[in-house]
Amino acid sequence: MTGAPVSFSFSDGELTVRDEAGGGEMTLTVDEGAAPAPATDAWFDVPVDDAVGLETSSLEIHGGTSAQIRRPDGEHCGAVNDGEFTIRGEAYVDVSAVLKLLVYVGGEMTGRLVGDGENPESLLVTADEPTRIVVGARSPHEDPIATLSVTDDPEDLMTAASYLGSSIKEWSAERSWPTLRGHPPAIERGDELHVPDDLSRPDTGVTVAVPRNTADVLRVTPLAHYFGADVVPGDRAELRLGNQHVEQLGTGERLEQSVDDLLGHALVLDSLVRIGGYYSMPRLEYDELGGELPFYPPELYDEPIHRQLLEYLEVSFDTVRPYVPDWPAVGTLRPTATDAEAVPYLLSTLARVHVTDDGVPRTPPEAGKPVDLSTSLDVPQHVAALPPAARERAAAHERRPAGGASVLFVGFDRPAQDRFAGVDWERFDIDDPPSAEYRPSVTREELRALLREPYAHVHYGNGVTQSGFVCADGVLGFDDLHDGVVGSVTFQWGRPSTAELAGLHDAVSVACLTDESLPPGTAQELAVYLALGRSVATSARLAGVEGVRYLGDATLPVTRRSAGHPPFISRIEHVGPDEYRVAVGLDSREHDPLGRVATSRFRKAPTTHQLAGTWQEFSQPISRAELETYLGHDGIFRFDWCPESEQSPPLPDDLLSK
Repeated sequence: MTGAPVSFSFSDGELTVRDEAGGGEMTLTVDEGAAPAPATDAWFDVPVDDAVGLETSSLEIHGGTSAQIRRPDGEHCGAVNDGEFTIRGEAYVDVSAVLKLLVYVGGEMTGRLVGDGENPESLLVTADEPTRIVVGARSPHEDPIATLSVTDDPEDLMTAASYLGSSIKEWSAERSWPTLRGHPPAIERGDELHVPDDLSRPDTGVTVAVPRNTADVLRVTPLAHYFGADVVPGDRAELRLGNQHVEQLGTGERLEQSVDDLLGHALVLDSLVRIGGYYSMPRLEYDELGGELPFYPPELYDEPIHRQLLEYLEVSFDTVRPYVPDWPAVGTLRPTATDAEAVPYLLSTLARVHVTDDGVPRTPPEAGKPVDLSTSLDVPQHVAALPPAARERAAAHERRPAGGASVLFVGFDRPAQDRFAGVDWERFDIDDPPSAEYRPSVTREELRALLREPYAHVHYGNGVTQSGFVCADGVLGFDDLHDGVVGSVTFQWGRPSTAELAGLHDAVSVACLTDESLPPGTAQELAVYLALGRSVATSARLAGVEGVRYLGDATLPVTRRSAGHPPFISRIEHVGPDEYRVAVGLDSREHDPLGRVATSRFRKAPTTHQLAGTWQEFSQPISRAELETYLGHDGIFRFDWCPESEQSPPLPDDLLSK
């Protein structure tokens, strides 16, 4: 029962579904006598990578607590919350976790969440007698479906751009879900234009015209991908919607801003139109924005893309702007066919695409803003150098399970105040605590061997030169490293050039390069956030690391929790004697969440969902007693009355008295 990119295995009543492409697995407990067998994807109304069918009277989905119930006719029965629910007749249990799980239920079953209602552990569904179920799975990880070859001729790149949308699995507003977008075909610079025969251009009625220059073609690739647009030569950049409308896009930076705004505009409104499709869960954006729209979003569901966009453009972007998610990354490229090779990787996560002569962002990025990914090897602070070797490494990157993850600190002994060991890992739904190893010094051979171990993260505090790691018996060159699977490494670098670090790609996915040596406490705190599943860039920001640049895709996390997402970040303001205002970041500074929706389970949180990348504000302040309860739940907290240096992942017992 195997098949790429997901696989199924069964033993002693446990059905394990593994994401072979991106790492991660889910366990489903069923009747021991069940006999899973391969099943066709015809059981499902959405794409799945593989499926198995079986009969069972009990099904427990461990870590599958974010679930929706749907009917085959499209009726959405709601989200699984507190209390018991009953499924009568055919239905789908739709689970979002480390991978997408669709469970077809063929008869009456009763279900409930197991564990604390605000932090449940699993979803249990039972029946009086064995009932037919079919389990389908879809990996969120995708590889390019083919490779396009282009020359330096901008018109070749226009042709290739017109095929970027061939990875989209469904040409409707549903493509705003990340797992339905796929990975665009790869692009390589070659001697002639080549389009594989098995690729087809989307037919969406959308055209983007651009002047014959590589820079502008690169700038419009996000529209070519997400709108399925045909890219053609033109005197100026413009968006053409069938024969009904032409939207001027501008030049240079203005063109980039137009593309960024159009993409955000369409993503928000697509996410409302898709309420007329597979999922009709309550949405804050719909409640607040729906009355200002000149159309009823579900009525656009079956309209072609160009007709939907025509309606969207009747709404000013200023109206939609407050609901646009924070974008996780911007890729800055040089205007060359070689740098076009980075475009499919960027578009696989809907990253923005900008162009400068040197591939470096025009303005210095600010801490906490979208991560800038650059094709240049010389990068300023808060920018990640992403050369071809780094992209290849990122594409093959596999996150470690957070439970049992290990980190290594070189350069100091275990501190008396061990901030890593002091974390209440159970509060973060991690039953097997991550472990930390400390070594004050290592030899070259010891370090070479250690970097072959499956550490989620390594902090090296013993000094690094342009030649390599300074060890007890000399310098271990970057080019002398063995192939390894370390997730991330941190060390002091303090210079813009990353060219000397090319050998790191053999052993490490992402390097976090700091201007100053990190104190042990900061190094530990950074490792904690990484162990919780936050991305490298977000972890550095949360730990207060300011002078930092990266080699590799800093939006990557190095671990994954069984919940399928890292802990949310909450901002807490003290606004009265017994009043605290709470906002929860449904954070998008991770690798691939744009288009997903999320909500908090806390009883005082809104009952509506919001797009990932936005902040969910509690409608009413909470009391001190309620805050004490809230702080005991899964989450990372930031307090307005406490300096950043005192913020840390362990529950801060004394904060309420300040």
